[in-house]
Parts: sequence; structure tokens; C-alpha cells
Amino acid sequence: METKKPICGSLSVAMPLIGLFVAFVGFALIHEPTGPHQLSGMGVVILILSLLCPVAGVLLGIIGMVRRERLRWLPVLGFVLSIGCGASYFAA
Repeated sequence: METKKPICGSLSVAMPLIGLFVAFVGFALIHEPTGPHQLSGMGVVILILSLLCPVAGVLLGIIGMVRRERLRWLPVLGFVLSIGCGASYFAA
């Protein structure tokens, strides 16, 4: 049986980090002096994009576990990291 390359596992670990990077850079670039619960249109777009990255990480982690990729711990780590990162958006 041929082992598959851990592409989904690697991407599932990378997606939450990409989402955090998008949020950090996006909110640093718009410089809006609004209140804590007020976002403009661009702020909402950045928030949605940064939230979709952990969601994609969860899906890629599940796909990597189903595919039984070579490094089996990688999709599990990506799944757990994505769940934690996605849950942190709603914790505040």
C-alpha cells in the first residue's frame, strides 16, 4: 500500500497561522479609530477571511485523517490547532 504525502496535514497546520497573519496585517493596515465593537466594511471582510482559514484547517485535518497520510500526527495537530484558533474568535 502506497503512503500518501502529508499535504492536507501540512496545510491544516498552516491555515490557522495564515488566518492569524491575515488578521494582524489587515487590521494593522486599515488604522481605523473605531470602538471595540464597530467595524467598517473592510474590517468585516478581514475578520471573515481570517475566520475562514481555521475552518479550512479543520476540514483539511479531517481529510488528512481520512486519507491516512504518512505523518498521521500532522493532520491531528492541524485539526486541534484549527479548533483552538477558531474558538478563540468567540472567546472574547
